[in-house]
Amino acid sequence: MKTFTSLMVAASLAVAAASGASAAERKYVNIGTAGIGGGYYPTGGFICNVLNKSRETQDHNIRCTVESTGGSVANLRSIQAGEMDVAIVQSDWQYHSYRGSSKFEEDGANEDLRFLFSLHLDTAHLVARADSGMTDFADLAGKTVNIGNAGSGTEATMTFALSRYGKAPEDVFGQATRLTSREQAQALCDGKIDAFFYTTGITASSITEATNTCDASVLNWNDETIDAMIAEFPYYAKSVIPAGSYKGQESDVTTWGLGATLVASAETDDDVVYNMVKAVFDNFEDFKAQSTLYVGLTREGSVANGRSIPFHPGAERYFRDVGLIQ
Repeated sequence: MKTFTSLMVAASLAVAAASGASAAERKYVNIGTAGIGGGYYPTGGFICNVLNKSRETQDHNIRCTVESTGGSVANLRSIQAGEMDVAIVQSDWQYHSYRGSSKFEEDGANEDLRFLFSLHLDTAHLVARADSGMTDFADLAGKTVNIGNAGSGTEATMTFALSRYGKAPEDVFGQATRLTSREQAQALCDGKIDAFFYTTGITASSITEATNTCDASVLNWNDETIDAMIAEFPYYAKSVIPAGSYKGQESDVTTWGLGATLVASAETDDDVVYNMVKAVFDNFEDFKAQSTLYVGLTREGSVANGRSIPFHPGAERYFRDVGLIQ
């Protein structure tokens, strides 16, 4: 007959073995986003929300968290350096990171970058106080304009767009500041800047804060130079901000934008990516209902829009399973 002591030892070993198995099965994923005042940070939270809720229905033990970061360019460099697995980025900088072009010439091509799916359109917002009398991009000449924090996709995109005019930020604006998305609305309302530029989803909190707090307005940015940029680069597109999107906006604003995409390193665990994609797409309408940012999203569009790099194997497996790709 086994002694009480031997039974306790056996029980302890069984518990330890079970705990070890449970710990081995648990996986973690952290999504890099951008500043808290834009659309990327809450989007990362929404993705984690549906993934974390799906543990029982999808039979996984994944824990998802979100990180506020410097934005697209910083995220892509972190992925290339092996410091980050999954991130939300602008489709233009996704394109350049994979090819080692533009901002990524010194970093070199990251051929291990992989596509999961696309999200909302990042619309180019130019925001100024309503009493400034400004109505479009040309009115910003000589003004103090915040162009996005250093390392952000917003800053890089503004710099690129101005290069299409043969200019740098310092050539166009009296001063180009680099405040974060959390700081820019307050700086505008306090009179520290005349305007700010931000590529983000329509109704993002930073824009809403400015229009609600100090009667700011969104300016048009629509001319022949922008038309030529859109025609040359497939990741850019026209964007119309419908009248009524922001307080005091009585008419449509015509501007441009680019897709926000979820990307990962090719080394990111296939099952983690599969379950993340499945959690979002199996609950697509619930995911969209979390924010007005996603009004125009479709499952088919999210598989194709903004993709200029290969699918991650985990994402590809899910999309083939459900017939979204052949």
